[in-house]
Amino acid sequence: MPNIIRKILLFCFIAFIATGCIIVKEKSQPTNDIEPKAILSPKPEISMSDILVRSAKGDMLSTIPDGWFFANVEESVSPDVISVVINDDYTLSAVFSSLKHSPMFDDEFMKDGLFGLARASYARRERKTAGAVKLVGKYQNLELGNKEFVKYQFSSTGGATTGKAAVFASSRGEFYEFSLIPMTITGKPLPTEPEFDKIFRSFLAAIQY
Repeated sequence: MPNIIRKILLFCFIAFIATGCIIVKEKSQPTNDIEPKAILSPKPEISMSDILVRSAKGDMLSTIPDGWFFANVEESVSPDVISVVINDDYTLSAVFSSLKHSPMFDDEFMKDGLFGLARASYARRERKTAGAVKLVGKYQNLELGNKEFVKYQFSSTGGATTGKAAVFASSRGEFYEFSLIPMTITGKPLPTEPEFDKIFRSFLAAIQY
């Protein structure tokens, strides 16, 4: 078990969500990188447990799916990571992170709302993986009842496997990111794309902010 957890942490945090200082060159924002808004069900499509993920300030919380468990990452990752939860066959990891206020995140949010925040989130991933992570498709606004997210899809395997991230702002003005990442470390079959999307949507439905 410990060896598997170490592999999971290495896979997730080196490949996808390494954090740190970012320098972004000033450039005009793209105008063709957005797809139409999607309105989704505000209720999870899979069975969720009563186990909670909670931000330090208490302005974001979420339940997790039945059978998923927390990875012990306290000494292994950036303090911006709130929680990592993993499914029972070690093929998916879900990461809840805080996007700490900084000139880049704040300026992009002021200029273009959640779309700006999503672009900044992706820029962080791309830069901290030396360009290994690439954007797949376009940014999209997701509406679930009275909640709003902007999601994007990314890959470090040329599209062979892809993860998804969604950014959002809490009622207290704090920025957060949720990511769902496939893992190939065990050799087990990955969830199908419809299954992956159903789990991703269910997490978003479960998030409260």
